[in-house]
Amino acid sequence: MTKPWPTRLLLAYPPGWRARYGDELDLLVNDLCEDGRRPVPMAIDLISGAAAAWCGIRRGFAMSERSRNALITVLWSWVAFAATAAWFGHDLAIYPSRSAAPVIGRAHPAVPDAYHVLLAAGVVGLAATAIAAVAFAVEAARAARTQRRYRTFALMAVPLVVAGVWLGGTQLLGSGSDTTARMTFAVFWLLLGLAGIAGATQIVAKIVRMTDFSAATWRIGSAAATAVTAAMLVGTGATITWGLAFRAGQGHNPGDSWLIVTAILAVTTGRAAIALIGSRRATSPEPAVA
Repeated sequence: MTKPWPTRLLLAYPPGWRARYGDELDLLVNDLCEDGRRPVPMAIDLISGAAAAWCGIRRGFAMSERSRNALITVLWSWVAFAATAAWFGHDLAIYPSRSAAPVIGRAHPAVPDAYHVLLAAGVVGLAATAIAAVAFAVEAARAARTQRRYRTFALMAVPLVVAGVWLGGTQLLGSGSDTTARMTFAVFWLLLGLAGIAGATQIVAKIVRMTDFSAATWRIGSAAATAVTAAMLVGTGATITWGLAFRAGQGHNPGDSWLIVTAILAVTTGRAAIALIGSRRATSPEPAVA
């Protein structure tokens, strides 16, 4: 089907604007033409809209994109950090064994103290993430309802469905008498969970990119990103302290996994900090609405 000629005027809009809204506006123009809307008035509206979009960039839209990308970078870094820290720290309180851990803790209090600091940093990071998630989800849902972008609701449901299915599947890990089968299923389910986390994070990033949020929501997101990055810094320091204290008490490293985990935590923390510092150099923190 031949598209009406006013759709060609979409090329007048900024590339970033077209990437986010081009498809929807293209469908809108086609629908209006089919309903009998005159092309000349529609072309005038499109040209004025393109001018407003370019003016929005001049008022700071490019800087808002920098802030948006920084928040997404912090989100990805935090997901990788949290997954690695959770895997490393899930039995850290009883390492290397339930009987030896209390003895080491009494002789070297820095070992359990560092673990508790790592745990507290994780709680702070999760709390900040939850607060920001609620604020962004509420406004994204409001914008989707107003603009009739119902696909956003489907995208918002995906992380919840993935989490529910994965948590439900973990109930099957302890069933069955075949140890080998249970271990195989556990490894498979863990990898599937990591894939689900990555997919859900990608969907959240897509929602953040396609929605224009208010200045208040951006401030909440910026504060949450700052709190998360600070928690990552503290958690990385606690992990390093734990390993050094364990080595000082036992005379040997706690294992290669500690070095690998420390490197991952340090890299993800550095990536989040660099992105956050870069976004603070923006001259206008408020997103401009095209």
